[in-house]
Parts: sequence; C-alpha cells; structure tokens
Amino acid sequence: MIIKNAKIYGEQKLDLKIEDGKITQIANDLSDDEQIVDIEGKTLLPLFIDLNVSLLDNEFSIDKLYDLEKVCLKGGVGTIVLKDSLEVNTQGYALYFDKLKSLDINILPTINVLNKDGKLKNIATLIDMGAEGLELSSTIGANFLRQSMQYANMKSIPVFLKCFDESFDDHGVMNDSKTSFELGLIGISDIAETSEVAKMKELVEFYKNKSCFNSLAIAKSFELLQNHFSEISIHHLIKDESACENFNTQAKILPPLRSKNELTNLKKMLQDKKITFLTSMHTPSTKKDLAFDEADFGINAIAMHMSLCFTYLVKESVLTWKELCDLASYNQAQFLGLNKGKIEIGFDADFAVFDENHSFNGEGLYVNNILQGRVEKSFIAGKVFSI
Repeated sequence: MIIKNAKIYGEQKLDLKIEDGKITQIANDLSDDEQIVDIEGKTLLPLFIDLNVSLLDNEFSIDKLYDLEKVCLKGGVGTIVLKDSLEVNTQGYALYFDKLKSLDINILPTINVLNKDGKLKNIATLIDMGAEGLELSSTIGANFLRQSMQYANMKSIPVFLKCFDESFDDHGVMNDSKTSFELGLIGISDIAETSEVAKMKELVEFYKNKSCFNSLAIAKSFELLQNHFSEISIHHLIKDESACENFNTQAKILPPLRSKNELTNLKKMLQDKKITFLTSMHTPSTKKDLAFDEADFGINAIAMHMSLCFTYLVKESVLTWKELCDLASYNQAQFLGLNKGKIEIGFDADFAVFDENHSFNGEGLYVNNILQGRVEKSFIAGKVFSI
C-alpha cells in the first residue's frame, strides 16, 4: 500500500509505503501497482494509545465492547489499556480475553487485583491467560499491595495505580474550594491525592515495579513523581472547577477538576516534560442525569480525544504535533513494549488521517465548545477504517 500526499505531523508532505503492516519507505512520489490511498495533504499522525479506558458504566457486554471500538477509532485511538469490568470465574476471564483479540483495535486488558468480596484474585493464573497489567488502588490493604507488586515483578507486567483516598473527604464530589462552598457541595482536598501518591511512590521504589500513576490532577503529585511514569487527562488541561457551576454533572470527574492556577501549572509541567502520558480518561456513565451528589463520576470523551488535543494544545501552541504525539502515543508504546507511536520506517502502520480544517460542536463536558479538526480515517497495521 502507498499512502500519498501525507502531511506528516502537520509538516512536510510525503508518501509512505506500507508492507506487512509496517512502514517500509517514506519519500516523495512513491508509486507502484499496489493499492494507493491519496489523503490529499491532510495531516497524518500516529494513532493515540490510551492507558486508562473503561467500558460504559464499567460493565461488560459485547455491544459495549463494539461501541467502544467505534468511538476509539473516531477519536484517533488505536490501542487501549482496558480496565477490568468483570466479576466472573477464571473461565469467564478466558472467554473475555479471547473476545478482546477479535477486535481491530489493540486492547490490552488489566485486572483489578481484588474481587467483589475484597479477596485477592488468582493473579498468576489470570496473567498467564492474558491479563496485561494489574490495577491497584492505593487504599487497599498493605498485604494486598505487597503481594500484587510481587506478582507483577514475577510476571514482568506493569501496575496501574489509582492514588486517591476516598475516605479522606467523605462523600466529596468536586474540588474543595470557594466554588464548592458556594454550591453547597462537599469538596475533595488535594491531600486525598498527594498523600497517596507519596505512599505509592515509596512502595514502587522499594519493589521496583514498572508502574503508571493514573490520572493525577495536582502539580505537587507530578513533582513527587519525577523519574516515574505519570498520567494526566486532557480534561484537567482544559477545564477547571468553574465547569461545575450550575451543578453541571458532566464536570463531575475523578480526580476532580481543580483551580485555574492549578491548570496553568499543569500545562507548564506538560511542556517541561514532567508528565509522561496523556489520557482521555474515558469513563462513560449513563448516570449523569441526576443531582450532582448522586450522579456518577466519569466522562465520555474518547471520540473527541484527538480533536480536543488539537484544539487546546496544538492550536494554542502549548505543544507541537510531534510533542503531543509523544505524550499521547509514543511514550505509551515504549511503556508497553509496542512498536508504535512514531511515523518512521520500521514502525507499525497505525495512523490517523486528521482534517485540521473541520470544526464541530463538542458534546458532554464540551457541549458549549467548538472543537477543531476531526479524524477522517484510520489505519491499523495498514488496514483502512473510514470514520
């Protein structure tokens, strides 16, 4: 296959040759008798890789899985780490892992180390069957943390860490601030995150795990984690706590949206490469049309992921396309040991064709925002998907 007139990373226009799912040549005026796809000068980017994705309502069904694949491709995401949504026996997990392999996007499933009864799952067996990582909450018992980290080291798989103490601010629903006071809502303190980050940092350094600190939202957390893999959602770089005004449940996400000053600090840390990964933090819920206290935490935004990044990071000159793609794709590929995330010879042919001139109305948290650019088509290992 030849992809012609590709504006690679929005810059130089070149052609690419794809063979056996990989890039074998990048040059001007490539042509032969094979399939030719002319993308007419549109921007070509590596498909994003998202390390923090959940199914709708965190419940598994085949339909929800197929729906997730569609919105991932629409948002320019070709590989995801999918959170555990099951409460089944070992055979149920085997069927689940097999089903994930049948999809076109690359899905790497993790497992929550504890079952619904608060007991440790058969971690070693589930890893052997296909689990690609362990989900650990910082607030589970110390013995569970120890055993899980030892299993992860023994099996050479990463751990994905949720660093948040839900009991610190009992029933907290948004950032603890003047805004939460005025709305009469219980706030969530910074210390509920930073204290858990500090604890888990010590454990990770002791056990020497390959670890991702998922979805943090406070500059101090990232300062604590220099030389560690850390992640922030695109939403914490765009929206602040004021989005919760008028009891807007679309802005009820966890970690909560923080202050404008915090947002500014986080953008600077992103530019200074003190943050490793960018995520859509896709946590869709059907329980948003409720009172703010009762609505679920979560956000449905992976279908807009590449457009959000372009609108608020690239167009506003926070990052270049190349810098963004490192944060949204290449760094994740390196962490996972995948041959993806770059448009260079030898890398997997996982691309998004992005039309920078298209604009559309956002949805959910972004319903009042005009977003720029859209994914027109995707390539996964050279296979073309029109959006």
